[in-house]
Amino acid sequence: MHLTKPTLLLLALAISASCVSATPHQNLLEDVWHDLGHAGQAFAEGLIGIHKNGSAIADDFFGSLHNSTSEFANQAAEYAHRIADAVHRAVGQGLGEFASVLRAAVEGLQRSIDRVSNLAKRQTLNSALATLQTIETANSDLKKAVESINQQITQKKLQYAKEIQANWYDWDNYQLERVDNQTDGEGLQEAEEIINELRNRYASYLQSCIQELQTRHALFEQNVHQTVSGLRNSTDDLMGQIDVCLKLTTAPITCRRGIRQALQPLKSAPRELLNLKLQGVRLMVVGLSASGCVGQTLIDHELEKPSVERELDEIIWRYQESRASTAVDSSVSSDSGSNSE
Repeated sequence: MHLTKPTLLLLALAISASCVSATPHQNLLEDVWHDLGHAGQAFAEGLIGIHKNGSAIADDFFGSLHNSTSEFANQAAEYAHRIADAVHRAVGQGLGEFASVLRAAVEGLQRSIDRVSNLAKRQTLNSALATLQTIETANSDLKKAVESINQQITQKKLQYAKEIQANWYDWDNYQLERVDNQTDGEGLQEAEEIINELRNRYASYLQSCIQELQTRHALFEQNVHQTVSGLRNSTDDLMGQIDVCLKLTTAPITCRRGIRQALQPLKSAPRELLNLKLQGVRLMVVGLSASGCVGQTLIDHELEKPSVERELDEIIWRYQESRASTAVDSSVSSDSGSNSE
C-alpha cells in the first residue's frame, strides 16, 4: 500500500495545525524519507517545523513511525482523518470564541465612549469601534460560510452514498443474479470476479477522491484557524490599548498613537476574512460539483457498465452454447443407439 499525496498533506497539516509536541530524531526522518521517496521528503521536512502543546495524537503518530513502512501506510488514512477532524473542531471553536470576544469588545467600548468627554479621545475610540464592528460582521459572515460548507459537504456525501447504493450495489446484485439464473450457477464465479474487479477499482478511485476533498477541506480550515487566531491576538492587543486609553485622564495624543499602532495589524482583517469566505465557496464549487472528482468517478462507472454487461452476456452465451451442444451430442448418441438396435 502506498501513501497518497492527500494523506501526506493531511498528516503534515495535522501536525502543524494541531501544534503537536514531538521532536523527531534526524535518523528517523531520514528513514521516512528513504522509504517514501520524494513525497516523503516534503513530509519529513514538514515534521521538522512542528511546535509543542502535548497532543496525544502526536504521541500516537510518532510512535507509529517506529513501525514498519507498511504499518505506517495502513494507519496513515486513520491519522489523517483524526487530525482533520481535530482541525475541524478547532475552527468551529475558534470562530465562536472570536465572535464572543468581538461582541463583548464592541458592547463594552460603546458604553465606555459615552462616558468620555474629551473630543479627540472620543474620535480615536470611535475609530477603534468602527474597525471592531467591521471585523465582527466579516467574522460572522465567515462563520456562517464555514458552517454552510460543512453542512453541504455532509449532505453531498450522503447523496453520493445513496447513489452508490442504487447504482453500484443494486446493479451488481442484479447482474450476478441474472448470470446465476441463466447459467444455473455455473457462470457465477466468473461473473463475481468481473464485478468485484470493477467494484474494487472504482472504490479505490472514490477513496482517492474523498481524500482529496478531505485535504482541500482541511487545508481551508487550517487557513481559517490560523487567520482567526492571529486576528484574535491582535484584537486582544487593541483592547489592551483601549483600556490604557480609557484610564488616561489626559494625553489624548498618547492615546491616539497607541490605538493607531494596535489597529495597524487589523487593517486588512475584513479583507482577509472575506477572502477566506470566497476560498470556501470555491472549495464547494470545485470539490462538490458534478464535474468534481467524485461526480466524475460516478459518471465513469456508469459509462463502463455496458461493457461489463456485455462480458456477462458473453458468459451466459457461452454457457447456453455449451448446454445446447451437450444436448445435441446427447441426442445424437441416443439416435445412434436406437439405430444400432
